[in-house]
Amino acid sequence: MSQLKNVEARILQCLQNKFLARYVSLPNQNKIWTVTVSPELRDRTPLVMVHGFGGGVGLWILNMDSLSARRTLHTFDLLGFGRSSRPAFPRDPEGAEDEFVTSIETWRETMEIPSMILLGHSLGGFLATSYSIKYPDRVKHLILVDPWGFPLRPTDPSQIRAPPTWVKAVASVLGRSNPLAVLRVAGPWAWSPPLDPIPAAHPAPVARRGQDQSLQPSPQWQASSCPSQTPRLHHLVAVSKPWPSLVQRFRPDFKRKFADFFDDDTISEYIYHCNAQNPSGETAFKTMMESFGWARRPMLERIHLIQKEMPITMIYGANTWIDTSTGKKVKLQRPDSYVRDMEIEGASHHVYADQPHIFNTVVEEICDSVD
Repeated sequence: MSQLKNVEARILQCLQNKFLARYVSLPNQNKIWTVTVSPELRDRTPLVMVHGFGGGVGLWILNMDSLSARRTLHTFDLLGFGRSSRPAFPRDPEGAEDEFVTSIETWRETMEIPSMILLGHSLGGFLATSYSIKYPDRVKHLILVDPWGFPLRPTDPSQIRAPPTWVKAVASVLGRSNPLAVLRVAGPWAWSPPLDPIPAAHPAPVARRGQDQSLQPSPQWQASSCPSQTPRLHHLVAVSKPWPSLVQRFRPDFKRKFADFFDDDTISEYIYHCNAQNPSGETAFKTMMESFGWARRPMLERIHLIQKEMPITMIYGANTWIDTSTGKKVKLQRPDSYVRDMEIEGASHHVYADQPHIFNTVVEEICDSVD
């Protein structure tokens, strides 16, 4: 966990806006790792962002500053993922889903957030929808970004959209194991040795985090953490840690997605450490899925349960492996409600990272429509 903490600190130091990073303790002793950006902007409905499977707060780094320019932004690691507590989940699909949803509501109560604009990506979209069914009065607008787990699994194999190569590769390696077990099985073999370190011009300061502690990155630390603000990162900071080559091998696109901020393997390292721990949330996800692309309790069978007054926007990547026809099916099930579906060109499943500027603009417009 300390390695995850360190690499996440490097990511968060790229933020320009004021932010708080701390654990939020729930009554059942679980803790939810939370990052709040622009906490001083309290006159508008806050935006709450829920990450997808295997992710964490650090993957929103391309979006946090823009989306917190005029309102408070909250991100958190889902229970069982990232730096949050990793308890044992119920072993049935409904129980596992309810555990996630209850933790989100308990987190909201503890944070004293009366209502929110709720955005979820992939698994986060599935859980955000489930949350909106159960707690509709807390959500002013539901934003679903390439949501997982909506359609029913087709009985005709020809109707199943082929997953990307990396999904097939992971599936072939894992077999019946948990989805990310290969990272833990690989252990040290998932890491490649780094290049020889280049001495840093100055020792890197330590970012200290505590409950309700405000963190404002210093210019020096911004320069040594964000290559987008410097000619070359490794000219300023010693490269002293190996990077997870297995993540890079399966998902080489992630380095490209975040190239504006990091020209090293920071993001691959972050993803590795998010998923090389006790597979709590991962096991819950496996319980909830029929196979990697399908949910045992498809959300399309329940979307009608959301109050008709709640507006929903569904954002897809034009090149995603997720079934984008889901948006039109949601419209058909909610004829008297506001449902907008759209595709962002040049984006795949990770829309927020593939086309961050377009994504941020779209989400900002949605938020401005609320208040």
